[in-house]
Parts: sequence; structure tokens; C-alpha cells
Amino acid sequence: MRALVAVLTASLLVACVDATHQEEVQALGGETPGVPRGPLHRPGQPCLICHGGLGPASHEFSVAGTVYAVRSQSAPATGAQVQIEDINGSVLTATTNAAGNFYVPVDTWQPTYPTQMQVSLGSLSQQMATHAGRNGSCAGCHTSPQGPTSPGAVYVALSASDLPEGGL
Repeated sequence: MRALVAVLTASLLVACVDATHQEEVQALGGETPGVPRGPLHRPGQPCLICHGGLGPASHEFSVAGTVYAVRSQSAPATGAQVQIEDINGSVLTATTNAAGNFYVPVDTWQPTYPTQMQVSLGSLSQQMATHAGRNGSCAGCHTSPQGPTSPGAVYVALSASDLPEGGL
């Protein structure tokens, strides 16, 4: 009888593990040496893989991402305002930190998808051309380099002379 209970318990525990999620977490790799876990870690990575409710992070976010100063460069857009508007017209603005990261805890706001986003830094801004329809992890779609499957990293130019051809 004890053996049967042990087998059933082990089966239930294995059934509770999401193998796909575990693979996504492992694919992120280790932490950057010298950067402790916290608001400044893992810029440019899909935040909600760990912070989306399945763990392993203890803080859960509804929307999170990284904003860079200029396209194709790694300098963060520190102090940028990320305005998120959901389908119901509810709006929240988050500010990027020293790594360019921003995040919205689920107990602060949970948007109803799809959402539309705009990033501003001073008088410059970038409006997302399409909507985010399913996921609040910006790097879920915005990966580097830009290509057929990604619009590239999220950025806002610091000055008009830094703007890509065609401007905002």
C-alpha cells in the first residue's frame, strides 16, 4: 500500500511540472556575473518567463520589458516613460530604471489584452505600430536582432540626430 501511495504521489508531482516552461527558464541561461537578481538584471530578456506566475521568480508582473536608447545599441533608455493602454481604455505608465527595465506588478495593474504601447523620453517618443495581443513580456516578440520574426528591441532615440532614417 505504501508503495502504491509513493508511486501515485510521485506521478502527481511530475504531472505538475510544466516541461515547456522549465525549458524556457533554462534557455535564459545564468545570471550576468556581478549583476545581482533584482530590478536591474537580465535586460532584454522575456521577463514573464520567470515573473509570469509559473516562477521561479517570486515577484509576478503583468507587463515588463526593456527599452534601449537607440536602435541596435545596448545603452539603456533610463527614465523613459512606457505608456500602456489596454482594450478597455485603462492606461498605466511605468518608468524605466538604470538598466532600461520596467515592470508592472500584477497587484498594481492587470491589463485586458490587446494592449497598445508608447515609449517616451523627453520630447521623443515611439508608438508601437501594432498591438500586443497575448503577452506582457516585451522581449517575447521584441528580440535582437531585428528580422523576419522580430521587430527588434524596443528603443527610443535620445536626440533627433540619433533617429533612424524615416524618423518617428
